[in-house]
Amino acid sequence: MEELTAIVLGFFGITAASIYGVLLMIWVFFLMISIIMGMALFIFWIIALIDCIKRDNKDFTIGGEHAKLVWILILVLVRSITPIIYYLLIMQKKQKSKKKISRKKKK
Repeated sequence: MEELTAIVLGFFGITAASIYGVLLMIWVFFLMISIIMGMALFIFWIIALIDCIKRDNKDFTIGGEHAKLVWILILVLVRSITPIIYYLLIMQKKQKSKKKISRKKKK
């Protein structure tokens, strides 16, 4: 089987070293993408945590009386997707309300 593989690869001018080189480049590419995505999620997590700490308890629509504490604990303990959920549920709503207030002031 190895002889057949060597004959076929040799026919096309492909060596084992070039195949390993391509596989290494693909692995490095995915490694770099993973590192960039990880750093972006970490930065987004820091932004969400700082926003949560600075925000008043009454600004949280979900969570009741201890909403701020609950969101801080969730952000600290469950890091993977929580900043995105926090952005969609809390941060985005405040930005929309700021735009509405600025439109009312212009009129």
